Amino acid sequence: MQWSKTKSTIESFLCKKLKGRIKVHATVYRKFHDRPSRVWITLDKKEIVSASDISYAVTYEKLYQKMQKEAGLKGIPYNENWEVMFNSKEYQKLEELSDDAEKLMMNQNMFESYHIYQAFMRYSTLSIEEAIHSENVLIRAYAMLDRRLGKRRLTELDLTEDTHPLIADFYKIRCDVEGIQYKEVQ
Repeated sequence: MQWSKTKSTIESFLCKKLKGRIKVHATVYRKFHDRPSRVWITLDKKEIVSASDISYAVTYEKLYQKMQKEAGLKGIPYNENWEVMFNSKEYQKLEELSDDAEKLMMNQNMFESYHIYQAFMRYSTLSIEEAIHSENVLIRAYAMLDRRLGKRRLTELDLTEDTHPLIADFYKIRCDVEGIQYKEVQ
């Protein structure tokens, strides 16, 4: 699907009071290798979430190297048989460490552009129930702004202390525009 169609579809899900105030933007840096991109969402022209391939890659690599050093992990020992290399304990540990680094960055609202692209491509096919209970943080966060999430249901939502900060932020934005007293994260 073209980005312009995805963007208009995603923005069509916004509640009445946020239409025109929330905008989704994207750009591709064509002169860079592999064409990294940036996707961001603004509220009244103020950026509220951003996903940049370049800053994500730099931050991820620094974090991964730091975690690798702290864990005392070395590289994968060379073997002519690639299958042996990919099944080694070292490789498995490095893969786990990589996943941990990615989860840590997502918890700090650091995303790669494909995280947002992927979430938005999937969002239009979901019911509001599926979106609210999705495993994807970006889908759950955007569901807070969705017109299909009514005011009564919004007031009934319980956010716990382990709720992702982005979901809590979008929840507060929606409550503010609807004039609803939001519950603090418990």
